[in-house]
Formats: sequence, structure tokens, C-alpha cells
Amino acid sequence: MTKSQKDTFWLVVSLAAGFLVRSLPAPAPLTQEGLAVLGIFLTSLLMWITISIDWPSLITVLLLGFLPSFGFGETLKGTLGNTTVAFLLFTFMLVYPLSQTHFVRRCTVSFITNRVARRGPWSFVTFLLFAVTFMGLFISPSVLFVAFMPFLEDIFQVLEVKKGSPTGNMIMLGTAFCISLSSGMTAIGHVWPTMAIGYYTAATGRDVNQFQYMAMGIPTGIVLVLLLLLVFKFVFRPADIGEISPSKAMALRGMVPKADRKEWIILGTMALTVLLWVGPSLVKGFDPGLYKMVSKWTTAMPPLLGCIILFIARDKGQPIMNFREVMTKGVLWASIIMTGAATMLGSALTHNGMGVKEWLSGMLAPIAGGLPAFGLILFFFAWCVLETNFSSNIVTTTVVSAVALSVCQALPAGILSVGAVVCLIGFGAGICNMTPAGQSTINTVAIGSGWTTVKDMFIWGGVFAILAVLAMTFVGYPIGALLLH
Repeated sequence: MTKSQKDTFWLVVSLAAGFLVRSLPAPAPLTQEGLAVLGIFLTSLLMWITISIDWPSLITVLLLGFLPSFGFGETLKGTLGNTTVAFLLFTFMLVYPLSQTHFVRRCTVSFITNRVARRGPWSFVTFLLFAVTFMGLFISPSVLFVAFMPFLEDIFQVLEVKKGSPTGNMIMLGTAFCISLSSGMTAIGHVWPTMAIGYYTAATGRDVNQFQYMAMGIPTGIVLVLLLLLVFKFVFRPADIGEISPSKAMALRGMVPKADRKEWIILGTMALTVLLWVGPSLVKGFDPGLYKMVSKWTTAMPPLLGCIILFIARDKGQPIMNFREVMTKGVLWASIIMTGAATMLGSALTHNGMGVKEWLSGMLAPIAGGLPAFGLILFFFAWCVLETNFSSNIVTTTVVSAVALSVCQALPAGILSVGAVVCLIGFGAGICNMTPAGQSTINTVAIGSGWTTVKDMFIWGGVFAILAVLAMTFVGYPIGALLLH
């Protein structure tokens, strides 16, 4: 069976499953329209898993448009006219020029050739993993990993690390894990955290700003990297780690050109954008009026301004950012289309007139009722991290967020922080290195490089997943609950 035939088969199956669900009698408190929403949800989920996330998302939008409560006007506005989609579009555009510079190599060299990094093999590995984690805060994980791989090969060559060696295997595993992890530490150019925030906002009307998300995502990520390093040192224990001579990395300094005027303009624009994201939260305490005014700009304004600056700015007579190039190469349109469709679908699932929240809560009440608040948190985080390793990160974020919102909102006020749970689901969707399906670009390239294997990715990716659930539960959630109370 060809790819086209398989797609056609699964399209028919997906649509049939959805229409079968919506033709059933609706059990109270679920309304008939709410049942139709669940049918659309099932259709969308099957299409996203079996076909792709791009054009099938348009079918989701079409089906939602036929719902009486929304119509096509409200559906299209909710799909393409929401802040989440605008934020992603402008951030993808803004980050693209940065990925075309020597920033990745220069940043890595700065980390791994400093005096502390040269003290010993484990100091070197620590700084290397924190280097890729830091860069991943601003750059899409797939783009960063592909851009970093040639330089990592150079690092292995300079340090005389051979393929098949335990140390080479460990460094490749750590690089893949940390780059994937970094995609959940901020919402800058990263789809799943942005989607989770969007779902929470759509369901509750409350926004989570960049500062709040980073304040829970970055500490959780740092703790997780430290836990990973401890596992590598005391459990993985590469026998040849002592053969690494960090001082040899000094040879890499001559391989990276200095930042030119173009790169400094790009870095300055990125710095301004981040400042506009986090600045309002920093002035909230002493200037509430300024905070209120700036907050109305939404998270989409700073990257929009950044894009305009880079379109206007010139270097050697040429614009820093070319519109045609960035729109064709820099924007992940499939992610944007699905984000819009999934955000609208999430709004439909949590709509008060559908009865979906109440029905789901009743279905899951036996599970939720038998668990303490922390047990419920642990349940959703474990579900998220497990599913993302065998499914799409985006699909995982959509499914787990929808259920978590329904269940958590039905609990008495003050039991747990709904915002912290949903935001950390966006964080957990990036912990996806056990199988190629979890993060196809990173995992398949890492395995295909010859530096690691499918077996090692599965085993140590599983260990990393367990560490992530613990860090999310005992580090991320308490911080998030404090910030989003």
C-alpha cells in the first residue's frame, strides 16, 4: 500500500469514527453538540497520528465551522486570529536569522573552553550540556540539533573521541536529551509550551506571560540537567571518560569567526524582544499602571516589533531578514496550522454549553477522587511524558491538556493550580527521546549518526523521562503554583 493509499484509508477511518461518535445519543451532562465536538476530537486525533499534522488540521477547522455555537466566522477567528498563532508566527520568523549565524558554535566554544570547563572531563561534559540547553532556550530544537551536529563532530575529532566509545555515546545522548528538554523551558519559538499556555488562556480567560512560564520552566530544566549528569556519572559511568583532555578543545577557538555587524544586530533585536517579554513582570510591583499598559500588548507584540526591525535594518545594502526566505524556510507552517486548529478545538472542548468538561470529570472522578492533589499532578505529568515518547509532542499537549483542564477545573477551588499543571504539560511534551516517534528529527539523526543506538536511546531516554516527571512534580509545580495562584 502506497503512502497516498494509506492516507486515504486513515482519512476514511478517522471521519467515520468521528461521525459514528456524534450519531450516538448524548449521555448527560454531555449535550448533543458536545458529543459532536468529541467526534471532531477523535477524528482529528486519528488523522494527526496516522496521516500528518498539516492539511488534516484544515479538516478539523472545517468540521468545527459546522457547529451551531461557533459557525465559520468564530471558528476562523479562533483558529487564525488568536494570539498564540500570531506569537508563533512572529517568533519563528525572528529566530530564523539567529540560526543562520555562527552563534551556536561561538556560544558552545565559550562554554567548553573556559577555565572551569578545562578542569576535568566531567567539568567539560557539564558545560557542554549546559551550552546546548542554553541555546535551546531561544532556538527550535530540531533546527538547533541539525545545526549543532557538524560542530559536535568537530568536538569529537579534536578530543579524539571514537565512535562506539561509551563517552561518545553518553555525550550524544546528553546532547539530544538537553536540546529536547530546552524546548519546554521557554515558550520562545517552541510550539508545545505555547500551545499549553493558549489552551489554558482559552479555557479560563487568564494569561500566563513569558516571565511566569520561564520562572517555572528554567529552574525545572536546570535541576533536570543536573540530575542527568549525576545519572551519567554514577550509573552510566563511561569507562573511557578519563581519556578526554578538555584543554584540547582550545583548538576550536580558531574555527569560529568573530561576530559581525549583522549578527550583533540580530542578537540585539533578540535581547530587546526578551526584555519586552519579561520586563512587564519585573515592574509590576512598583509601577502597576505601566504593567497594565504593557500587558495589553500581548506576547505577540515583541516578536512582531523584532521582525519589523530586522526587515528594516541593513547590512552591506541588504536587509538583515529577507521576507521571502524567512516565510519559506523559517516558519513551520504545519505547526502553526495545527496550533490554530487545536486551540479552537480546545475552546470547543471546554465551552460551557457542551458539557464535555462535566462529562469527562464524571468519568475520571473515580481516579481523581482516589488520589491526593499531588497524586493527580503526578498522574497527568506521567501520562504526558509517557505519551510524548510514543506520539507527537503536539498531539500529546493537546490531548493531555484537554483532559487536565476538564478534571482540574471541576475540583474545588484551591485544591491545585490549574495553570501550573497545564503549563508543565507543555514542558513535559519536550521529554521525548525514548523512541524515534517522540522527536523524529533529533532522535533519528542521533541514532543515524552512529554515536548512539536505538537501545540506548530507549533505556536512558526512559531514565530521563522518570527524572523529568519527578522534577516537574517537586520543582516545577510548586514554583508554578506560587506564581499562578
